[in-house]
Amino acid sequence: MSYLTQLKTFVEVYRSGNITRAAARLHMSQPAVTSHIQAMENIVGKELFIRKARGVEPTAIADDLALQVASHIDTLEQKVASIRSRASTDHGTLHLAGPAEYLSLVAGPALANLLQADKVNLVIHTGNKSNIYHLLENDVAELAITASEPTDAVYEYQKLDKERLILVMNRVQGKLLGEREISAALLNQHKVVTYDEQLPLVRRYFSEVFNAACESPVAAVCPDIRAISSIIKAGIGYSVLPDYLCKEGIAKGELVALGKPGPENDVYLVWKKGALRHPRVDFAKDVIMAFANINYLSTLPD
Repeated sequence: MSYLTQLKTFVEVYRSGNITRAAARLHMSQPAVTSHIQAMENIVGKELFIRKARGVEPTAIADDLALQVASHIDTLEQKVASIRSRASTDHGTLHLAGPAEYLSLVAGPALANLLQADKVNLVIHTGNKSNIYHLLENDVAELAITASEPTDAVYEYQKLDKERLILVMNRVQGKLLGEREISAALLNQHKVVTYDEQLPLVRRYFSEVFNAACESPVAAVCPDIRAISSIIKAGIGYSVLPDYLCKEGIAKGELVALGKPGPENDVYLVWKKGALRHPRVDFAKDVIMAFANINYLSTLPD
């Protein structure tokens, strides 16, 4: 889950020192501002402001959080304002391809701002790496989000975000293994759930963390990586998933994180050379890139 809206509210309250004043500047109700602050306090696990008769006083935790995030919020606001101010010539339909899990769980704020400009209509295509590049190659999609860096010189790209790979297991077996040292040999005694028969994420985790191969029996191959999390929650085996797909399940105790944190993947925004000559594609690229590192930055409060 992204907390950008709540972080923006936090920064405004921090700077104004007053809930009522912050609500007026944000064009929000006071209860809504208070709710955002309470949500941030739940996230960090500490009180952010001391309520006083004429306002609020930030705690040391609030000072630290503001130092980490305020400049990022300001930069994001400036970029979006700049993009919207020049959007008058950027009408049209844009076709965007990407993995369903990232588009549905992470990219929402970027896509919402793209649509709020009321200049671009959006058609979204979902798929795996092969499907995404096939859509780009055949000019079906004009922009694509993918965790696979393009190798063909026909493409241009920018780094959009980062995701960390996490080893997760169902809570019953995971709790049994929680006190043991996690190794490839131990995991190979349990079933694995994967989105591809080649075990791409699992294989990379085993290689970089254990320097070993995964030899676990495959319980299920599910092309929709979001369903893998549900299968494991239901009590079947383990898998390796991007952090944004499993951190809520871990927080709720539905999944158990095991072993060392896995490697990071870069996430890319990709387009064909020459595509940015079209104003709507260039405009959409800038809006999406204004939200660069939205998944990576969402971990800062933790």
